[in-house]
Amino acid sequence: IAMTRRVISSSSSNNNVLFCLFFLLLTFSVVLGKNDDLPLFLARQESRELSSEIEASGTLHLELPASAAEWCSPPILPPLPYKECGKKSDSDALMISVPLYGGLTNALKMVLLGTILSFEQDVCFFVDEANSPLLERDNPNESLDSIINRYFEPIGLPATDERVVNAKRIGNVKVHDWKDVWEDLRNRRMYGQTSTIESLNYIDMEGHQLKRTMLRRMWRPLPHIREQTCNALAKHISSFSSGDGNSNNEFMSFSVRRGDKASVENFDYATVQQYIDMAEKAIPSHFDNLVPTIFVATDDCTVMTEFREMRPSWKFVSECDKEHTVGYAGFALTDMKQWSKQDTDAHYAKFLIELYAMATSKYFIGVWYTNVSWWAQFMRGADRTTFLMLDTPKTSTFALDWN
Repeated sequence: IAMTRRVISSSSSNNNVLFCLFFLLLTFSVVLGKNDDLPLFLARQESRELSSEIEASGTLHLELPASAAEWCSPPILPPLPYKECGKKSDSDALMISVPLYGGLTNALKMVLLGTILSFEQDVCFFVDEANSPLLERDNPNESLDSIINRYFEPIGLPATDERVVNAKRIGNVKVHDWKDVWEDLRNRRMYGQTSTIESLNYIDMEGHQLKRTMLRRMWRPLPHIREQTCNALAKHISSFSSGDGNSNNEFMSFSVRRGDKASVENFDYATVQQYIDMAEKAIPSHFDNLVPTIFVATDDCTVMTEFREMRPSWKFVSECDKEHTVGYAGFALTDMKQWSKQDTDAHYAKFLIELYAMATSKYFIGVWYTNVSWWAQFMRGADRTTFLMLDTPKTSTFALDWN
């Protein structure tokens, strides 16, 4: 098992020893497959104490809350051992292709489930971005080779790996499409289900814990992307005042998704009033009756006026308050064809700041009908009392446990 990385320095050798022992315990617990939520629970419980030492080392921005220690520091858990897959020496071993479908968080969710299934079956896999709409551009000069490698560490085997090349040559590639990992309910890794992945020594791990753990080992923003994202989030949080109910820079976040969710997928949007009503219920229980600053993550920046007019005494902050060239009035996947590389980078810079805000806020309100909310949920810890998904007419039968 890979040794954990030291991310702090301390003047006290005793503190250093305790810190290293804690992270060693954390890594061993997750990698060896403890079948409860102890590792992630401990990580969040200890983050408040650890953050002061991380801040002192310069790894974590002083403006960020303790909950940001996990996402704004180098990863605790090691990356997945993609190249150790299969444990077979034969040159014609089956290769799995995991394609990218839809928008980024939809694509990532399916890749996450495909990755889990591949490790469970102990077979090698690669991510196939060839037909992803995320890469298509009308101007060939603005086309991208890869979304994943542009912003994140590699997932799966590289296309140049000899095993991938050989499997393609002899036609021994099986596609794990979205039906394999979604229509088969066992492969969704739903809440309460258990899975065993012998190749990772995960034994009877609960479904949501498995997804949280595998997400952290699979989805790893590149260091400069992480730094850029956390710098921007720190600037937002530095604008909060202590009078806003923001003890220790804690805040609330909303995920507001509009755009093509109505025009293409026929969902009814959650109303601004629903967010306000649920926020008012969370304020007494999570913020001691003090209205916190609220970070609004949205693809439709026109909602900011609605929120501010409905509650003029509340403080709402958003990436929407900056100037953006694309995606201001609702994201539609088909619009990406007209984007430049600069537009694409700006869009995902905004998007990642929003994901990090939703992941690190003290309380989060999302919606069932977007994978953005789901991805943020699994970036968060195991405490199911710190977030809420809003019901809308076509999502009233959705269940948290089914995803």
